[in-house]
Amino acid sequence: MNDTNPFSNPVDSFSCRVLEFGEIQELLREFLSGPISEGQIAALAPQADFEAIKLALDRVREAIEYLRENQRPSLGGLEDPHSILEKLHIEGITCTAREILGVLAVTRRAQELRKCFDKSISPNLAALTEGLEDFRPLLAAIDGKIHPDGHLDSSASPALGRIRRAIERLRGEVQSTLENLMRQFSRDKVLQDAVVMVRNDRLVIPVRAEEKRRVPGVIHGASSSGVTVFLEPLETVPMNNELVELEDREYSETQRILGEFTEKLREQRRELLGAVEIMGELDVVFAKAEFSRAYDCCLPEFTDRRELLLAEVRHPLLEKTLAKSGDKPVPLNVELREPKSLMIISGPNAGGKTVALKTIGISVLMAQAGLPVAAAEARLPIFRRALADIGDQQSIQANLSTFSAHITNIRAMVEIVGSDDLVLLDELGSSTEPGEGAALAIAILEWLRKSGAMTFVSTHHGRLKAYASETREAENAAMEFDEETLQPTYRLLIGLPGNSSALEIAARLGLPGEILTKARELIGSEEAAASSLLRLLHEQKAAYELRLAKLRSDEEELKARAVEMERQSERERRAKLQELDSRLENELRNMQKRWDDSLADLRAQILAPKLKKTVERKVAALKQETRGDWNAQVLDVLAESSSSEQPTEEAPIAVGDHVKVPNFAMPGTVTAILDNGQIEVEVGRLRLRVEKDKASVVARRSEPAPQSAPTGAWPVVRVEGTPGEVANEINVIGNSAEEAAARVDEFLDRAYISGRFRLRVIHGHGKGILRRSLHEMFASHPHVEKFYPAPRNEGGTGATIVELKT
Repeated sequence: MNDTNPFSNPVDSFSCRVLEFGEIQELLREFLSGPISEGQIAALAPQADFEAIKLALDRVREAIEYLRENQRPSLGGLEDPHSILEKLHIEGITCTAREILGVLAVTRRAQELRKCFDKSISPNLAALTEGLEDFRPLLAAIDGKIHPDGHLDSSASPALGRIRRAIERLRGEVQSTLENLMRQFSRDKVLQDAVVMVRNDRLVIPVRAEEKRRVPGVIHGASSSGVTVFLEPLETVPMNNELVELEDREYSETQRILGEFTEKLREQRRELLGAVEIMGELDVVFAKAEFSRAYDCCLPEFTDRRELLLAEVRHPLLEKTLAKSGDKPVPLNVELREPKSLMIISGPNAGGKTVALKTIGISVLMAQAGLPVAAAEARLPIFRRALADIGDQQSIQANLSTFSAHITNIRAMVEIVGSDDLVLLDELGSSTEPGEGAALAIAILEWLRKSGAMTFVSTHHGRLKAYASETREAENAAMEFDEETLQPTYRLLIGLPGNSSALEIAARLGLPGEILTKARELIGSEEAAASSLLRLLHEQKAAYELRLAKLRSDEEELKARAVEMERQSERERRAKLQELDSRLENELRNMQKRWDDSLADLRAQILAPKLKKTVERKVAALKQETRGDWNAQVLDVLAESSSSEQPTEEAPIAVGDHVKVPNFAMPGTVTAILDNGQIEVEVGRLRLRVEKDKASVVARRSEPAPQSAPTGAWPVVRVEGTPGEVANEINVIGNSAEEAAARVDEFLDRAYISGRFRLRVIHGHGKGILRRSLHEMFASHPHVEKFYPAPRNEGGTGATIVELKT
């Protein structure tokens, strides 16, 4: 193997350069939130480690989901601390206050990011940020002791505080002395201006140049015009000297403190470098997520099978370029699966063949770099290498022609190519005599076919198109050309060879007609027939695609109409139920009026002892009558609605359906489907078993069940079971407390309506649980007047006598 082979590394710089992966890195750089992650983008590269790629893509998936509900964790405002951290590697060097502030800002943001992600929602991002060191001790030691302008706070050390207090006190004394002198000199017209100024770090006063001899002191300079001198009076010289000394001590203490802070950073240099690495990696993850949203990308899927699927794939760089003029690229659909391993792409010049190869190549590189792919769907194997020879590689310095440059690259490829490689060859066999070029191209394709590499080739050679048609592992594909507009459509059509359409393009570009006529005469009859056949195949394919699109459109329209009909049916059903609600309210008002009239009649009678009982019975009878009318109306409407819908196939009765059963006016709910052709139905508090074919569905479980009355309406008493004489006792031995309560409650209602007022409830002795549960119910039941243990001859404590209200 040649040691200088440009393709010898798994990620070769040559193919990355040819496929413009560096430009993709620059495109992704636009989505970074700060300079701290610049190095991460530069290190981004395709790889063949499936686990590493999967982890990178899982993080991007979690970041995309995170951005749906939250704002992006930003590293904006942070300076890249790498140079500062490298500086810390050198012992004895002290960082400036601003450098320390920059590192502290990074540690504060790291603290915020440590708890930013929920493990249950974003496990991979949470695991990434958990690697951040806890910098709270470092922040507690330094944070707040350096002001944003780089000035040390006086609390940084006790000595610094004492020095600064002394400076302030002495400066106040100097100021006071100068002010007293200025008042004196102002009267003598000696001063140029009554202000205290600073020259050479000394407090001075401005004195007229002609009066300087009248003020004993030290001159520290003059104005540019020379009319003013800045003079330090002798009275303040000792104090200024002391002030300078204190300021020197302040500087020394400041440097000592900065050295101490620098040492604290140096002690945690490794942890700081790790935090910067993690934060940069996190920023790149969210840059990928932002890129995915901006370019409508998908996350690629990797498969063990030898197949490559790119649905509606686009080249991001082309999309960015076209977006500036308001255009969009035509998406490509690429599919190559076993037993196919070669795709021969042909078609007109400037029809998009090279762009198609670059789009396939860059999509593979992006996927294996853990980047989203600009496609609706991407499924591909892990390639060990991507080997690309695209474009004009001629070199004057290397004395290589275009053909020689291509052959040199192909020689390097065939030396190392294997079954896990992707090969992209542009205009194979071109730039030389067509016959020899085609023969050489077929020989190269045979070598690549035997190697098992997945290969995509663009060509104009008719012999390569024939080779693809005759070879089991090869597939023809064409860049479509519109014969009517004489323009390429940039669509990739798999399964058909392409037509170069050279004469048509030459005519569109204005070549004289005589030349074109002569060219057509010179084309052989076989070539002309083949070209005509290709044109016919493309026209037929276009017609089939139009018919397919029309069928899909009709199918979508039918689905939409079916959905609309279902919605309309539901609206009509709801409207009818609302009408029933209104009719029920009218019935209740009528019942109230009839009740009031009945009460008035009864009050007129002199039946005081039986008045209350008669009134209750009248009320119950009216309620039962209204309930029957209401149920009948609901059933009529539901039956009418069901018959109008005319379903294609009646669904079987299911648990939760509302059904009508014989001898009951009120609908019940199916609670179980039994094996013997029966169903179990709950009607109010009553459970019964009926034959499945004797029950009729009035509402499915997803539909609203017929309601007894709207909320807040007049209460309606349940009337269930078959009409007839009600027994004066009930036996609940063997029932659970809940079942017994439900049965006895129903029994009391029916007995009350039927006029029975002394009842016996048999519950047995046992542990007394059933008896206590029923007694608690009797104590609060609205129909019960009183209850007590049965006499010995009626069961004793194993039964309870219940007397109802009269």
